[in-house]
This record gives sequence, structure tokens and C-alpha cells, in this order.
Amino acid sequence: MGTTLGSWTVAIPRLLWRLPWHHGTFTIDCAEDATGRYTRYRMTTTSAWAPAELELVHTPGGAIHLPGFDDIDQAITVLTHPLAGYYYRRDGRLGSYRVWHERLTPDPGTVQYARVGLLDRLGLVPFSEQANAHSVLIQPRTEFLVQLPPRAID
Repeated sequence: MGTTLGSWTVAIPRLLWRLPWHHGTFTIDCAEDATGRYTRYRMTTTSAWAPAELELVHTPGGAIHLPGFDDIDQAITVLTHPLAGYYYRRDGRLGSYRVWHERLTPDPGTVQYARVGLLDRLGLVPFSEQANAHSVLIQPRTEFLVQLPPRAID
């Protein structure tokens, strides 16, 4: 669908490789306790393309329940493991790039509040259902490597 970035550098991949990346302004209001648990996790994105408001509750040490998977390892692999992504470029052609990161070891969480404009606008998840997420997996810190340049697929 696309990516929202809070840096002026978003213009480079948009123009150079026609990636569906968009500019937004982010406000992140988080606080951690001494154990690393988020005692407050709020994020707001102001963006014409994908405005969002999100408030999560972090419950480290709690059980992770991910319906639809055989076990937790399968679920974590399917939901978080890097792979090749495919997208429609801004010129309508199909493109692909890869994202890599170490294996994640997320904590469970719950949605306190969610309002994601893009999901509602596309008719995928209406605002009224967005607080009923399948899962919330919180990974406090991860280094991602986006392998660029992407490539067009004929």
C-alpha cells in the first residue's frame, strides 16, 4: 500500500524509484518504566495519505495469543519475518524490495485506541472495528535494513 515517513528524504525514493512513500508528521508520546515496559504508548501521524492515531497497552511477560496459526513460532515468523515485498509503483508498474532485521522477540499488547484513516478510506477496516485488532506485538527496539534500490518487475 505504501509507507509514511517523517523526513524530507521521502522525496528521494518517491522520485528516483517511484516508491509509494508519502510524507507525514509524527508525534510519538511514549514512556518506559525501569523494566522497559511502556507505561504510555501513543502515536499520531498527520498525513494527507494515511493519518493515524494509535494508543497501545504494553503487557510484557503476558501470553501471546495469535489465532489462525499452529503455534507461536509459526505466527511470529509469518507476521514479523522479513521477506520480499511487492507493491504498485507510482507509475502503475509492479515493484519489489526487501527489508531485513534480526528475528523479533515481541511482547504482547492491546489496542486502547486506533484510528487509521487509510484502512477506513480503502474500505479494509472501518474506524468502528479498528480497536479490535487480531494482534498487537510490541518490539521496543529493532534495526531495519531496507535493501535499495528496489526493482521494477516486468
